[in-house]
Amino acid sequence: MIRGTKTFENRTFEKIALCCAKYADSIPVVLFLGFFTGTVMQRWWAVYAAIPGTGKIITLATFYMQRNNPQASKWLRTLTRYLILAWMMCMRTTCRPLRNKYPTLESMQRAGFLLKHEAEILSLEQEESHKWSLRVINWALILVRQGREDGYFENPSDATRLLDPIVAFKKSCSVVLKYQITAIPLSFVQAVTLTVQIFGLVSLMGKQFVDFPTKLLVIDCYLPILPAMQYLAYLSWLKLGEVAVNPFGEDDDDFDIVGLFENHVGLAGDLLQLFELDHKNPVKESLEQINCTLFKLEGNITTKSPEVPTVEAIHTAEEIPFMVLNNFVLFIVITASHLGCRLNIDLANL
Repeated sequence: MIRGTKTFENRTFEKIALCCAKYADSIPVVLFLGFFTGTVMQRWWAVYAAIPGTGKIITLATFYMQRNNPQASKWLRTLTRYLILAWMMCMRTTCRPLRNKYPTLESMQRAGFLLKHEAEILSLEQEESHKWSLRVINWALILVRQGREDGYFENPSDATRLLDPIVAFKKSCSVVLKYQITAIPLSFVQAVTLTVQIFGLVSLMGKQFVDFPTKLLVIDCYLPILPAMQYLAYLSWLKLGEVAVNPFGEDDDDFDIVGLFENHVGLAGDLLQLFELDHKNPVKESLEQINCTLFKLEGNITTKSPEVPTVEAIHTAEEIPFMVLNNFVLFIVITASHLGCRLNIDLANL
């Protein structure tokens, strides 16, 4: 509120405040924010759903391989490395923390995800580094065909079954790359931000507590609290959309792609150990000691029906006479109460 002695300045301010208050509601801030946040959150969820997974492919390959073939373990480890490498190359194009951890092909080679001759092939496509993941997936497809020709599968048709999840994995990587290439236009974000800022400025001018002759104010203060809360709500709505525009950043609310990548690597190692049946796998010993568990073999199972407690087991012979006496007394009391109620009703009707 303006408190002063200059009448001309006060009237000028009041006219500006009236004009801002009149046209503040005409700014389509809710429409802009609703469309912006709706589009951003749909894209956020689509990107989250499109993140590929490697566990299904490695699990199927583990159970399709021949365990008595010494070369099958090398083949399975190579396929697992290709899948992990493709996942990492796909996500590093959109995720800055993962790209900072593995910035070059040499860093991937030092980490053990890439071999020297493979790095030389990929270095020829340095200008199209976003397609490295698709190239590595093609290597995995060629590896499956070679495994079928070399007889690494228990059944040759298992190679065809393994191709379907690999193709789906490639499609998911393509979707993630597509979202990375076609980002939300910066002008769209700027337009929504400018709309919210203009609404805040107009509300600041139009929601002033001025002394109009025809306006009776019950509460007067120097800060318009309710308009400020409205502006803060719109500003928070805007910040939510800005954070969701790039979910692969370094903020705490973004996707933890580095942790997810480490989880994929650990899961792949566990599945490889499952294939090789090393000392960490208790399956063989558990099968031999099945009779030491609750679920024994069928010949050793003894079934015993549960015993139903009888009246004699619950109450001894000495307690039965007292129970009969108590029940008889209770029956007499209930009967007397019923007769008393009927007598009172009959006397009331006389």
